[in-house]
Amino acid sequence: MDENINEKLLLQVEEDDTDQHPCCPHGPTVLFYRQSQQPSDGFYACSAYRNPKLCSFRMDYEKWKGIQQKRVPDIRAYPQQQNDADPDPTSHLKALSQDDVHAQYFFDQQALKFFADQCRLLKIDKVVCMGAPRLHFYLRIHKIQSFLLDFDERFSKYLSPQEFCLYNMCNNHFFYQREPFERFLKCNKDERVLIVTDPPFGCRTELIAHTLRSLMRLHNRLNQLPATPLSIFWVYPYYMANYIRQDMPELQMCDYKLNYTNHSRYTNVGNSKRSYGSPVRVFTNIPLELLRLPPTEGYKYCDRCQRDTAIENVHCDRCRNCCSQNGQTYRHCQLCDMCVKPNYVHCSNCRRCCQRVGHDCGLYQSMQHCWLCGQRGHIESNCQIWSKLSRLSKRRQSQRDCCLICGAQSHRERNCSRRCSYFKEFEFMGQTLIKARDRKFILTRNKAKMRKLPKS
Repeated sequence: MDENINEKLLLQVEEDDTDQHPCCPHGPTVLFYRQSQQPSDGFYACSAYRNPKLCSFRMDYEKWKGIQQKRVPDIRAYPQQQNDADPDPTSHLKALSQDDVHAQYFFDQQALKFFADQCRLLKIDKVVCMGAPRLHFYLRIHKIQSFLLDFDERFSKYLSPQEFCLYNMCNNHFFYQREPFERFLKCNKDERVLIVTDPPFGCRTELIAHTLRSLMRLHNRLNQLPATPLSIFWVYPYYMANYIRQDMPELQMCDYKLNYTNHSRYTNVGNSKRSYGSPVRVFTNIPLELLRLPPTEGYKYCDRCQRDTAIENVHCDRCRNCCSQNGQTYRHCQLCDMCVKPNYVHCSNCRRCCQRVGHDCGLYQSMQHCWLCGQRGHIESNCQIWSKLSRLSKRRQSQRDCCLICGAQSHRERNCSRRCSYFKEFEFMGQTLIKARDRKFILTRNKAKMRKLPKS
């Protein structure tokens, strides 16, 4: 994803608007355009295949608007189902491990048991397995209703239309008729549905988030419900947490480490395993205190956080949380007033802990979120909003090892008690909105956007 960091995505507004974007053989395409461009300067390309050698479809925005042609989605007939006695074909099917498209890695037995145990604990009645075929077959064996949505057409030989549909999770496209899936989503009054998605780690998080929201809308429409969120387990590496929070800020990361059987590094066995265990985690909108992590696999209960956490995750009284994410025991840095990885070193110029000494401060600061205004692209000593709010800003910009708001060295701007004199903050579904009191600005911390408010 690093090479595309300056790209934006324009997605379909609704799952049925197939005429808004042109279609390639893999369903409706996505409009790509650079940060410095307008959407009209962009182009449509395949949502599933990022490699043009695998899908060469490309159409300029202006050319598509000139055609004004409605594209009908490719609805295929279901292949003939085989009578196969094997309860789990993933045990012998060769995994499709092309990282650009499939990246088909299968959960190990401990991960499968973890998901089944959470379903029973949360009283889940139906599970939508989106790109998690081995979990689907495991749940079938354990008498939990499941429907598999997957990009691998081989599963149609083992599963009927009542529990499988060939599906592109990057654009919410059903290659077969989706009526069987809609019947599965229709629930009785007390039935609970869970979506478990295990996308390729090269997928754009914007696309997966858009698909999850589309499935929520479909579920609510079928069951005549208001805007009711479905329970979600999104399997992704911990280092993608910021991307997920930008698109679905209501999701929190669970400390459980998931292992795959056919990946050399995303596992806790083998010579090439990672020192601190698999980096794969579960992001969920289910309150973390409701989940139970197995003590036999290295987890404990934190009385102060009131949730299960990894045994190496030591509670920080200052941060009021168990802050470790990568399997190491984090330490609290007094200078930047936050918990960091144990090997990080503090940079007084950046006012933060960094991975190494001698880094490019300008580049590093351009990727940080300001602790004052919440915008991305600068640190507090360069905050233009703060310079407009306070006469103290210029005098304290040179004092890098103190809070710029009050001058104290015991904390930083995020935790300053006088912060409310300059900013109003609002929390909603994991997202923080910051409004400067003396200026008509509102800033979104997670999305790093700023816009002027209309005058009252």
